[in-house]
Amino acid sequence: MSLTLTKPQLHEQIRNYNLLSSVPFTGYLALLVSIAILASPNLLMGQAGTLDPTFGTGGIVTTANTGAEAAALQSDGKIVVAGSIANNQNFQQPGLLRYNTNGSLDPNFGTGGEVMIGGTNAGPAFAVAVQTDGKILAAAPASLRLKIFRFNTNGSPDNTFGTNGAVTIQAAGLFLPPASGGMTLQPDGKIIVVTGRVAARLLANGQLDSTFGSNGAAPTLGGDSVALLPNGEILIGDSSVMSLYSTNGSLVIKFGVHGQTPGFASNGVGGFVVSANATASTKIITASTLTTSPSVTFAQSISGFLLVRYNSDGTIDTSFGAHGGVATPFPGNILSQAFAVALQTNGDIVAAGQTALTDVNAAPGPSDFGLVRYSPNGSIDLTFGNSGFVSTPFGTSEAFANTVLIQSNGKIVAVGNSNSGATIARYLGN
Repeated sequence: MSLTLTKPQLHEQIRNYNLLSSVPFTGYLALLVSIAILASPNLLMGQAGTLDPTFGTGGIVTTANTGAEAAALQSDGKIVVAGSIANNQNFQQPGLLRYNTNGSLDPNFGTGGEVMIGGTNAGPAFAVAVQTDGKILAAAPASLRLKIFRFNTNGSPDNTFGTNGAVTIQAAGLFLPPASGGMTLQPDGKIIVVTGRVAARLLANGQLDSTFGSNGAAPTLGGDSVALLPNGEILIGDSSVMSLYSTNGSLVIKFGVHGQTPGFASNGVGGFVVSANATASTKIITASTLTTSPSVTFAQSISGFLLVRYNSDGTIDTSFGAHGGVATPFPGNILSQAFAVALQTNGDIVAAGQTALTDVNAAPGPSDFGLVRYSPNGSIDLTFGNSGFVSTPFGTSEAFANTVLIQSNGKIVAVGNSNSGATIARYLGN
């Protein structure tokens, strides 16, 4: 049970005790002090969107000589990051990092919280998932092939998975780094991995699932993000175009237009999330980037976060935002790009990415982690950060968040990179 009082509860307590004129002054004073102590955590922690002072240094953690591509939460709140770690020759190799809930690297995982994986010609690990038993899955290129690795909770290879803890997916073809893709887990423990134009499904022991596609692999229409609908169908794509596949890997042509959603004028770099609960219909929310104010020379074109919501049949949900979408430039900034999106338990939508005064895609310059929170109907949540917006600078560094996670206590974890290495910022969510 929480001992923290909200402001309305605090005011009600004071009103109640003001009515008790018979309370001695010393007892009344002690009562007020007690109430203040109970209320202070809520008052000191600040509003939603502020950096969490109990995490890292002022809410931020950076790990030198590493990079972050994806992240997942364990059931105990620890954060697992997939990306790269510099080896002894200072070459970036695929690796995993695990952080405690206070932001420190977990010494009980690998070597000082780091696990190196893959071969000598490998690029960063680009996907990660945590099983219900705590074992950790990661996808990375190794020896020019797509490999899936599984680790025990302490970071050691799980030798019950594939061969010495790894499975090679030959159907993905030559896999040249840097690579991208996605991974998700079915409720029955099966593992789905997507990259480029191929999806594969593995059994819990690492064997390819012969009931999916052709011997465990199926062609797709493209995209490197994946999510499951409540009925088990598999959504694959990017923030621009998505396709739906049945549980056996075949295209569901009744979804959208012959199996695909209508595309938007975005760069496709972003993600999507599926919203489903017992009282509402299934919705699909994408987060990407849209030019909101073009110029003739493109020198001062302004970009913003773009959120679009679809119904479960692939049609645009026109009840969301303006005709199904929301375009959100950051006030005063030229560039704003959304790379990830997540849902809070109350249905609020958190999009994360990058924002900057200048176009860092055209010329190097400093940029910030950028976050925006939206209400379920697509309106900006003015109680979050600065009227709905959060910018977290890292000095002169170019920084961006490529993953956003919601902890069970509602705190928001943004994972990405800055010039200092893999970077994590945690924000208050309530």
